Amino acid sequence: MNLYKYFNYNSIAELKAKMLKDAIGELLSACEFKGNTEEIADELVAKENEISSCIGNKIAVLNLRAHISSPFEMFVGRSADDIRCGTGRDVELVNIIVLILVSKHERGYLNIVSNIVNFFQRTSIVGRMQASKSFESFKVIMEDIIKRAKEVKKAKFKSNELFLKNAAEIAKEARCTSVMLFGDVSCDNFNLGIFDEIRLINVSSSPMEKNPVACDSHIELHVNVAPINCTHGFRGAILFGITKEIIACDEKICCVGCSTTPGILDTLFVIDIQKEFRPIFTSSTKLLQCDIRPEVLERALSIASEIANEGREGKSVGCLFVLGDINKISLFMKPLVLNPFHGYPESERNILDPFMDETIKEFSLIDGAFVIHGNGVIESAGTLIYTPNHNIVMPSGFGSRHAAAASISWAAECISIAISESTHTVTLFQNGQMLQIM
Repeated sequence: MNLYKYFNYNSIAELKAKMLKDAIGELLSACEFKGNTEEIADELVAKENEISSCIGNKIAVLNLRAHISSPFEMFVGRSADDIRCGTGRDVELVNIIVLILVSKHERGYLNIVSNIVNFFQRTSIVGRMQASKSFESFKVIMEDIIKRAKEVKKAKFKSNELFLKNAAEIAKEARCTSVMLFGDVSCDNFNLGIFDEIRLINVSSSPMEKNPVACDSHIELHVNVAPINCTHGFRGAILFGITKEIIACDEKICCVGCSTTPGILDTLFVIDIQKEFRPIFTSSTKLLQCDIRPEVLERALSIASEIANEGREGKSVGCLFVLGDINKISLFMKPLVLNPFHGYPESERNILDPFMDETIKEFSLIDGAFVIHGNGVIESAGTLIYTPNHNIVMPSGFGSRHAAAASISWAAECISIAISESTHTVTLFQNGQMLQIM
């Protein structure tokens, strides 16, 4: 995500207010925001009273849809004292407020918010921000973060353009229909004319910016699980392309990405989709057999990959997600513990909400599966999957979790995602067949 396009030096302000509403008004006024600051402050405070925006380390990331011309605008305020967020017993104290206003016309609202939240959760970023002793030093640090982002982009441009030019030629010789670009590599300054005869699919884990010079065959695909290293987890991105009908089941794809240095293209390989994904196709032209929204599958895979990579509290975690028609899945499920999602409105327990990530990761420590509707609403956690009449023989090395994932995918005609505690791999199951995603 190119933060520096919508976040500049004038978007950083020093805050004096002690209450959240006053701090929001002060931040927007100091940054000369042209809009109704009081109305925005009221909406944000009301939203804060329903669900906390605090992400830890005394940082709050507030977000709201607004009438603005750019896709989003971001403001950062720092206070020498603590600012009170929330009400009653849920009050939390923060000293840094990140405010994101997203255009009402922007479709990638949750993706923008999610990526900015992830940015401000990075240890390197948080450490530098909290180490500042004064507002002046804080502003210098934020300016340096923006400056470094610009310099890194310029250094990567020349070598990437040359690599892409050669990739287009190789793809034509191999009779590929598309070149799939991994690694969050921006195409803003590339000569996309080299892709006049072959399609370019730019895969990114950040919301894409609209490119006015893009050729007709240039497609931008945003997936949260997009791998920085294209040799690790490329199946996830291709899977989303198939579900979103960007990629056909009979295509050949030339994958280009990074293996050694993030952002520097250095790897190329060709994938025959029919051979690679054959085990989970329901037919030669269909992937999903149940009513699962592609973005829900993408979000579940994204969280699964994070759990596999990060674990929880310093320990490896095994987990199981089951997605599909609850009426079918409920025939094969029993509660192991009291359902922690019971009684909450559907809007507050949807996997598409970026603030649900930490909740899901915390409950992943509970034995049992997460059961999720096709629209993203989480039905339950800590659920026993029990399919006595659907015994599926698993390859050597797989345990009860993967056996349950395989059997429920067959019995309930759904999709299941298993995370291995021992190997940290993420495996998708459909029709009792498996496909390792990462």
